[in-house]
Amino acid sequence: MSYIYPYVAGPSDIWNYPTRKLTERFVIIERARGYSSGFSKIYDEARFINAILYLLGSGRGAIAVVPDDDIAYNKTWSVITAPSIGTAPDCVVDHNDDTSCRWIVGASAVTDLLSVDLGASLTGALRIRHKTDTTNVYTEIYVSNDNATWTKIYSVAPGASIYDNFVYVNGYRYIKISLNNTETISQAGNIFSIEFYLDTVLSISRAFKNVVKRVVVFVNNAYYQLLEVISL
Repeated sequence: MSYIYPYVAGPSDIWNYPTRKLTERFVIIERARGYSSGFSKIYDEARFINAILYLLGSGRGAIAVVPDDDIAYNKTWSVITAPSIGTAPDCVVDHNDDTSCRWIVGASAVTDLLSVDLGASLTGALRIRHKTDTTNVYTEIYVSNDNATWTKIYSVAPGASIYDNFVYVNGYRYIKISLNNTETISQAGNIFSIEFYLDTVLSISRAFKNVVKRVVVFVNNAYYQLLEVISL
């Protein structure tokens, strides 16, 4: 008996699999990683062709397509104060960032504009797109579970530039939008869009095929790693 050394391995020696031709290739790109003790938007781009996003880790987060995943547009909206220009709430729930409603706020006054009943206590991110005539007029967001006792979670005076931001809502049913004018004369503000995106417990993934959409990834109180897998 004779032996050949080193032994020449053939395809049948490797798990008895036949020789295969590589027909698909992938590129894996790490888009983000870290820890967030609160709410963080970690990704915001409009660019996907045959890709899968993997949001790995522990905590809560979401891979949201704007505005496709907005759940607020078909909820119960209440107009607390009618706008001076525009038809509410249509102007802010129509998924059109170019349309808006305009409210006039009296001197040193707070005016409640709109509220929405989500139908249950939910957790996720509220997107608001807005501007005001002066940096002394604040857009404010309040949350509640009984529609009577309100907690303020957001107050920003954007001024004349359009400001687009996501605000975390941690287990509330009702959301209210107000304008707070700190000047001694009447001022105004515009609201363009209000949208709400649910989150969930990590880890999650989402596939995109031949689409170009705005994708926002956010986390809350999470250790996270965001991977993009692209098919070539």
